[in-house]
Amino acid sequence: MEVTKKNFKEVLKTLPEILQSASFIAIDGEFTGLHHDVKPLPYDTPEERYDKLRQGSMDFLLMQFGVCAFKFEKENSRYLVYPFNFYVFPRPMINSRKPDRRFLCQSSSMDFLASFNFDFNKVFRDGIPYLTKLQKESIKEHVKEKHALHQQESSASQSSPGFISPPAKIQVDIPPEQKEFVEGVCKQVDDFVKNEHEHVLNLAPCNGFQRKLTFQSVKARHESGLMLASKTGEKGERYIEVTKATEEEKKLMMEKKLQADLDEVDDAAGFSQVIDLISSTGKPVIGHNMMLDVMHAIQHFSFSLPENLSEFKELVGCVFPKLIDTKVMAGTQPFKEHIPLTGLAELEKSLSNDPFTKPTFVTAPGYPSYCSTNDQSHEAGYDAFITGSCFATMANYLGSFLDPPKGCVSPTCNLIEPFHNKMCLFRVQDLPYLNLTGKDLVPPRDHVFHLTFPAEWRTHDIQHLFSVFGQVFVSWIDQTSAFVSLANREDASRVMKTIELSPDYALKTFKEYKRAVLNATPEMPMDLAQSSTSELGHHSNNKANTTPFSAPRGLKRPHDASEVRGEDSEVAELTGVGGKKHKPMDPNAPVFVSRSSVSPVEVTSSGNQQTPQQDSSDKDPPTELQKDGLKDTGDAESKDSSQKGEKQKLFEEPDTW
Repeated sequence: MEVTKKNFKEVLKTLPEILQSASFIAIDGEFTGLHHDVKPLPYDTPEERYDKLRQGSMDFLLMQFGVCAFKFEKENSRYLVYPFNFYVFPRPMINSRKPDRRFLCQSSSMDFLASFNFDFNKVFRDGIPYLTKLQKESIKEHVKEKHALHQQESSASQSSPGFISPPAKIQVDIPPEQKEFVEGVCKQVDDFVKNEHEHVLNLAPCNGFQRKLTFQSVKARHESGLMLASKTGEKGERYIEVTKATEEEKKLMMEKKLQADLDEVDDAAGFSQVIDLISSTGKPVIGHNMMLDVMHAIQHFSFSLPENLSEFKELVGCVFPKLIDTKVMAGTQPFKEHIPLTGLAELEKSLSNDPFTKPTFVTAPGYPSYCSTNDQSHEAGYDAFITGSCFATMANYLGSFLDPPKGCVSPTCNLIEPFHNKMCLFRVQDLPYLNLTGKDLVPPRDHVFHLTFPAEWRTHDIQHLFSVFGQVFVSWIDQTSAFVSLANREDASRVMKTIELSPDYALKTFKEYKRAVLNATPEMPMDLAQSSTSELGHHSNNKANTTPFSAPRGLKRPHDASEVRGEDSEVAELTGVGGKKHKPMDPNAPVFVSRSSVSPVEVTSSGNQQTPQQDSSDKDPPTELQKDGLKDTGDAESKDSSQKGEKQKLFEEPDTW
């Protein structure tokens, strides 16, 4: 169901019951952009990734928020689906302290959504307003203070308490050019007072200064018996309403005016009420690669995001106590061996085949019918529906491991608990998720090295440099730098001793690289901090490379899905692999290699090592086109088909994690 400010109040009447009766609720968001200024990298720590998203993503606008409630009907063994597609926009309020919101737009994101016929006009014209809890309380407090001030001024001057005017202790002289206007208004009011049959008079619309003169002049001529109030017409015009009233009636009208102003603030809170309703149900909230969705939902509809990651985790627990990320599920046993690609479109496709069986989904009467054959990608309501259907399918698959097997599993059963409150850290090589209710994994990174090199280098040049150590995996940062990780971690201690000095490149351990990052300041940029690090020794020519940002002509990128875990939508489109969702966490991020590929070689149950296949193809740094993507595209995440060791147990975290 499409929801705008025109039908929001009507939808809000039935929404609480729908959400409360749901088995689980799926969400999705569409944004004006994803990242600016700070760039996520493949070996960020959870703290670094959160801080980069908080600083670099929250200035974009969340334009559309999809909510899809799934209610399981046991008697019919099916899910009744209630999809909602909310258009949201931070509409300004007249005469309030609500900030006039500024936001960023990213051209690649806007162009991408436009290619899917996204209706931007509907966002700006009919978008539902919203306020955070702090903004709402602050504005309400301001309204109450303003009301009390009017009453106090009226009592102090012994004039009618019904005069609702801007606070003005100093009388304003009437300019000559306004005298005719003021005299005309006063004559209108005089005639109105004399007319016993009229009780309300609406004066002609006028500007703020003229309204001030009107309040001042009418008050001087009629100290009692009248109540004046500023009003706003349908087209936004401002005028003054004059009402005849006794003192008791004035008091009553003042109370009604206060309540009306407070109700207006509640209306301005708008879509924030939906987030409050979802939060209050305590139902499982399902998303796909949902970290940005959750951060935007909290930042714009609930509370400002804290600077500290641990405080963020606590805040998420208060707003969404039970989150499940389908991207985390899809990359975990027992699903991983059946799902090579974990982008939303590819996930939905994999779950349509054996060994999975989709539940029956029936759209509730009066709601639009979504189905996977009618692709409406990047409509938030549709994406929320696909996300929820994928979750229900994977949940049912878990039932096949029970004794006896169950064809349908409740989303609240203990089989789902291992996936609770773990959000995908997209494109972080060796951290599969952010643990919202516990400590995050701390993977060893002594096998990872940072390399800077000329812009003309290709991936095979980097592989050749490390050829003595066997298979390596390259994660491009930009055109002149990359992370290089060894498949054989035991060789890590020999790298700095073995690779010879050259003026063409600078090599450092991951620890040295992080130290250089910490030492970098605005006065000493990153490249100078790196070159000045004492640990570089003979592995650097102490010279910073300066190259154009665009990728060198003729360079190639990794394209083998068995080697590249995290292929983004742009690459998927160029290679003919459809991608969805087309919303990676960073439009400027290069394609990164698989978490499983970066890990040490696998050891089978027989004790034999299995070495990944060496790739001899040339690869390129990212081009501008490949950088301008959106969150979680059809990333080519795949399992290593050569790994045929002992099968992992249910929910067992793989060694690569």
